[in-house]
Amino acid sequence: MATAARILPTPRRRSSPVLTGGRAAVREVYFTKRIDNSRVVREVDISQLRACFTLAIPLSLTFVLLFAIAWLHFQCVNCGYQIGDQQQKQAAWSEQNRELRAQEESALQQVSSAAQSELGMSPIDPGQVIRVAQSSDGLPSSDEPQLAEAQPAPRPPQPHARR
Repeated sequence: MATAARILPTPRRRSSPVLTGGRAAVREVYFTKRIDNSRVVREVDISQLRACFTLAIPLSLTFVLLFAIAWLHFQCVNCGYQIGDQQQKQAAWSEQNRELRAQEESALQQVSSAAQSELGMSPIDPGQVIRVAQSSDGLPSSDEPQLAEAQPAPRPPQPHARR
């Protein structure tokens, strides 16, 4: 290893060189030695390594636990916002449904009044309704499928011819 001498400048204290204690000022000389530490290997201290792990493992578990709690909290807040949005949508759809039902009812009333006034139609009579199949109690049975049958229409009575 090589050593080299380096001369460091003396600090200036005064503007003119003055003898100190009867001696002349001496320049200080420092020798620098380059040290190569590339082959040095650090020993692993097992007790310090164990102490490091006993500190790092609980800290990392605490971090993971806090992160999970924060994530769950943010998920709950996000679900709350989604629930609020869905409630607003449901309220808007309920209002729209109410308006559509009111429009349907007014349209049916308009059609009914137009049919009665312009076309001369009247509301149906209970005798005009023909039930396809009835159960023993007189009500239509909705449990069984019903088949329609083609029956000839009754002929209107013909007037008698006079002779």
